[in-house]
Amino acid sequence: MHDHQPLSEAPEHTPLTITAITADNKTQCRLMGLGLGVGKEIVLLRNRRGDVVLRNGNCRVSLGKSIASKILACSSSWNRG
Repeated sequence: MHDHQPLSEAPEHTPLTITAITADNKTQCRLMGLGLGVGKEIVLLRNRRGDVVLRNGNCRVSLGKSIASKILACSSSWNRG
């Protein structure tokens, strides 16, 4: 994956960098509270028809399809560690 695509369409076990969030301001603030913002490096652990589970540092975050489809990301060059 080289271009930006929604988390709801990204393959599992992929390191990603969040490049844009197209949700409303309230949702963006809630995502920032979870540590998810533009430039954040994450790993997509599961993608089940758009519902996703991702690793954000030492935390796991589960997002529904509607929110996951509003978070755009591209493949990350950092080490999966």
